[in-house]
Formats: sequence, structure tokens, C-alpha cells
Amino acid sequence: MRALGALLLKEWREALRTGKLIWLPAVFLLLGLIQPISARFMPDIIASAGNLPEGTIIDIPMPKPGEVMAQTLSQFGTIGLLAVCLAFMGTISGEKRSGTAAWILVKPVNPLAYVVSKWIVQSLIVGGSFGLGYAAAWYYTSALIGDPSTEGVAASVVLYGAWLAFIATVTLAASAFLKAPSTAAFSAFGAALALQLVYGLFESRLSWLPAGLNVAAVSRVNDGLAAGWIPSAAVTAAVIATLLWIAARKVSGAN
Repeated sequence: MRALGALLLKEWREALRTGKLIWLPAVFLLLGLIQPISARFMPDIIASAGNLPEGTIIDIPMPKPGEVMAQTLSQFGTIGLLAVCLAFMGTISGEKRSGTAAWILVKPVNPLAYVVSKWIVQSLIVGGSFGLGYAAAWYYTSALIGDPSTEGVAASVVLYGAWLAFIATVTLAASAFLKAPSTAAFSAFGAALALQLVYGLFESRLSWLPAGLNVAAVSRVNDGLAAGWIPSAAVTAAVIATLLWIAARKVSGAN
């Protein structure tokens, strides 16, 4: 337990040193601000752009609060996911390359504790960044457009947070197997896109895929429906645990 605490402190200091605690929350905050502000002022932006015929009337329907929050999640699902993958692409591979991992693991440190400590700090950073950006979107949506369903927002936070934790775990595991951090990042990002594509094509048969959490979060905040998320949550939890175990085995050098 003391070893895990020391590893957690090390990971936290590393996150501070590399700036992950600054730039990743900033990315999610910016994404969270853009959607409600652009939705509210888009007609004014288009009108002020000029070059429109005289008498042109711009009539863009104001989206519902839930739609704005759902669109925010969609923003997180592209740029936000890529930012997460880039932030943690060298979590293990970088330490293996520098020799830090070998130095730590020659001590009485369980490889699983080594991997789990990284996962805990990584999840806290990702969850905090997502929470900050989503809270900003909620505040400005309420101020500029209307109040979204509190229950829907709360449910979508849990569902989408689990999806982000899954992608962060995939990035961590990829970092244990791939030497190049960029390869780990784009492998994890590609896996996320592929899962979403496969889920969209075969939702009726593969409703248990982890990508179902993403879809359920968007649906829950938009129209209040989120059917079929329990199998996705169960599979996601199982896959996260399995990936952490596999990464620990790889780090330890076991076959």
C-alpha cells in the first residue's frame, strides 16, 4: 500500500512537470465553451460576415439545451479523445525508453501497482478535464439558451466519463506494447473511431460494445433515453481490468 502511495505521488508530480494538468483541462474547457456560445450567436456571426444580399433574413432555429449539450459531447468525442490519447501516449513507453521503468521495477514494486498508479492519476486528470469542460458547457447553455435536464446531464457525465476512462486505458496499454508514443496515441484514437463506426453499423447485434456508453451519454442528455447501456458498462469494466493486467504482464517482462 505504501508503494502504491509513493507511485501515485510520483505520477502526480510527473503530470505537473509535463503540464498535463494545465493543457488538457484547457482543451476540454475551450471545447465546452465553443458549442453553446456558437449555437447562441451563430446567426449574428453569419450576418456580420457581410456579402449577403440586401434584405436577406437569417433564420436559424435555436437548438434545444439538450441538443447543445449533446453537440458538446460530440466535440469531446473527436478533438477531446485525440487530446487524451496524445496526453498519455508515452506513459509507459517513455519510462521504458529512459530506463525509469526498469529502475522502479527492480525494487519491491508490483508491476500491477506500477500500472494501476498510472491509471488512477490518468483517470483523475481525464475525469477532471472532462468535468471542467462539461460544467462550462452546462453553465453557458443555461445562461444563453435554457436549462438542460439536470438528471440527463448527470447521467451523461457518468456514461461519457466511463467511455473516456476506457479510451485512456487503451492508450495506456498501447504505450506498454508500442515503443513509439505517437504510434500508441494514434492506435488508441483509431481504435476509438473504429469502435464507434462498428457500433453505428451493427448496433442491434453489438450493443454491448464500449462505444455504447458514448452513444448512451449523447442520447441521455439529448432526448432523455439511454437504453442498453448496462451491457456496455459491464464489458467496459471487464476490458479495462483485462487491459491493466495485460499491461502489467508486459511491463514485468512475463510471457
